[in-house]
Amino acid sequence: MRAPRARLVAGLMATALAVAACAPPSSDGDTAGDTEGDTEATPVAEDEPEISGEVTFVHDKAFWEDFFGEVLALGEDQLGVTLSQVAYADTTSYQQVVQSSLPSSESPDVMTWWSGYRLEDLVTAGHLTELSDFWDEQVAAGNLSGDLAAAFTSGDGIYAAPLHISYWPVFYNKRVFDEHGLEVPETWEELEQVADSLVAAGVTPFYATTDGRWPAFIWFEEFIARTDPDFYDRLTDGEESYTDPLVVDALQEWGEWLEAGYFSSLDLPLDDQMAAQFAGGEIAMVLNGTWFNGTFQDAGLEPGTDYDTFILPNRNPDLAENVVIFETGPLAIPVNAPNPDAARSFVEWWVQPETQQAWSEQLRDTPATPGAAAPDAALQSVVDAVDQGGYRLIERYWEASPPAIVEAAVDELSRFMLNPDQYQDVLENIEQIARQEWDARG
Repeated sequence: MRAPRARLVAGLMATALAVAACAPPSSDGDTAGDTEGDTEATPVAEDEPEISGEVTFVHDKAFWEDFFGEVLALGEDQLGVTLSQVAYADTTSYQQVVQSSLPSSESPDVMTWWSGYRLEDLVTAGHLTELSDFWDEQVAAGNLSGDLAAAFTSGDGIYAAPLHISYWPVFYNKRVFDEHGLEVPETWEELEQVADSLVAAGVTPFYATTDGRWPAFIWFEEFIARTDPDFYDRLTDGEESYTDPLVVDALQEWGEWLEAGYFSSLDLPLDDQMAAQFAGGEIAMVLNGTWFNGTFQDAGLEPGTDYDTFILPNRNPDLAENVVIFETGPLAIPVNAPNPDAARSFVEWWVQPETQQAWSEQLRDTPATPGAAAPDAALQSVVDAVDQGGYRLIERYWEASPPAIVEAAVDELSRFMLNPDQYQDVLENIEQIARQEWDARG
């Protein structure tokens, strides 16, 4: 159901006042346009307008509403202004409301959405403001990694900033590793040796599930991207075939892992039940987004002590570059935003290291800004590895290809996980759907 307009206005006013306090300082340290005590007023540059008015910030992350509230309260303390939000609990309702409001005067000023191809339709319809110059500025300032821009790029333009970022490392139970004398694997061969040792000891090496459908792509993307990340990019962009020998070989090996007992029960949900099994040492490793980190802590585990993280080694030993899967959500400014200058200032404030550090502490996830510290030792391991290891960021499969292909692929991959001998039929079905979608797109 659509939020009452009064609530929209309340969120609008609070966030707009916050970004007003973010106006760029003049050379003498005063806020641009504040001339009190100066013998000569410092003019406001035409490209740095004085911010005023109201801003609407809308999102469908009702489960993060308290987290947003804490960060916006911090902004109130820092900026001396009021900040608020408008949260929708139902994603379908949110999509309907936002898509109907974008062409009208009811458009929000700042909004969340989904990255990659899921952002493309809004860009194609002309609903989003291009932020390419924003990215130039923030990358130059060290507040954003240029590698992230691809997730928000359509054609030659960039149309959003990151609301958040989650990397996809392996969480491993340190007590299980210590008990069985295991070291963090540095090669794919060592990874399989660790898995074999755990199976022999009666411990499930990896978590995997078909519950909820979507998790079926998790290991698929890793097998492909860690064999040839360029091929992965071409595959998700329709330039390679799902029946290519590289993909066939990947699923054959994945099938061997399934039959060797490397994975947990495939009906185990991705929730606190799985976290309890991980905490209890029944499952040794969980490949997942860092957004799940807090659930491990809620299960009584101490990051850095009871569990830690590592990034999967490359499957292809000849692959020279390090790669890591990531996902992110966009923070976008609609073309019809009533207060675009204030909206942009808000987005600029959002990607500052101090804001991102506070935000990541609330989420118990990794920050989007390179200069911000992670909230705990396990996440810091990921951040340090990515920053120091020269990792190439690979967009998560869910966002990296058109939804029509991805939605069909997760169903087929779920079928494969339950019936590994059907890999050829699974890949042929995905390829047929992919060709239909790419042909329809021209």
